[in-house]
Amino acid sequence: MISGRRTFELAGRWQGDHHDGVPIFVLTHRADDGDVPPGHARFVTDVEECARRARAAAGDRPVMVHGAGAAQALLRAGHIDEMEIHLVQVLLGDGRRLFDHLGDRHIELDLVRRLDDRDVTHLRYRVRRPEEAA
Repeated sequence: MISGRRTFELAGRWQGDHHDGVPIFVLTHRADDGDVPPGHARFVTDVEECARRARAAAGDRPVMVHGAGAAQALLRAGHIDEMEIHLVQVLLGDGRRLFDHLGDRHIELDLVRRLDDRDVTHLRYRVRRPEEAA
């Protein structure tokens, strides 16, 4: 699993264990020597290294990403294959926007699945690679 630093801190560092022992790679701008994350969490400051380590740890399983900042960095670097968005009928006035800071690159998505529930719409998109863009 990859988490952004802000999400990691807001979640109380998940007490070092988010999904029964799954390694947590926390993508952060800086890691202080004295700040050692708990349990299965590790700080990583380079987006390429973070993606590589998470994929290696996951093996043939998917890598989950938590946090808009981490998702933006991974999307800009071309390391997001699919996005699952849970659209809830609430407007929040604060927080980090998922699609900010993507630069001027045009990113195309293909809808893979849509599930409508009473209070939430689940959307899954495949990120189209530049060579696939029309």
